[in-house]
Amino acid sequence: MRHKMEITTRFSDIDLLGHINNASYFTYMEEARLYFMQSIGITGGSLIIASAKVDWRAQTYFPDTLDAESFVTRIGNSSFDVKTTLTSQSSSKVVFEGVATLVHFDYELQKSAPVPPEYRARLEEYMDGQAN
Repeated sequence: MRHKMEITTRFSDIDLLGHINNASYFTYMEEARLYFMQSIGITGGSLIIASAKVDWRAQTYFPDTLDAESFVTRIGNSSFDVKTTLTSQSSSKVVFEGVATLVHFDYELQKSAPVPPEYRARLEEYMDGQAN
């Protein structure tokens, strides 16, 4: 299963060349990931982002609406990966793919901690290991 939402590009997202600036995609990815996590009931400050890897597939121009899909590609002992794809509604092209590695973190001990069983169960519903 995948979490889906729409993201509307903003005029402030464009650069001097008139297309969406590459830094804006990290904000789009974060927005999609946060809404995904909220929708499955994983909220709070116990997760930190350890890595973000992205691939830009095509340019995007303002105005446009992006279809965002977020899903889990890996669940480890203390971390998991959330992949986000962005598809332009105006061109129907996948314009962006990004993977964020999130770590369940114990702030008191200042180290990673096992993903709680209730988080794991919710994440497994959105697992798509074939979509790397």
